[in-house]
Amino acid sequence: MSWLTDYLRNVYSEMQKVNWPSRDELISSTFITLVATVIIASFIFAADQVISTALEIIYQ
Repeated sequence: MSWLTDYLRNVYSEMQKVNWPSRDELISSTFITLVATVIIASFIFAADQVISTALEIIYQ
């Protein structure tokens, strides 16, 4: 069982070294991530619609 306590001590030690973001940094990063996700999803949706329409025209 000593390997488990050693592991947990090491985890605790490493967690003390983590540089946690501030609330403002976290909100800013989350906002940027959401905006980028919406932009990429919109691009994929538009590309899918164009390809779908093109294939529909070709196969008629």
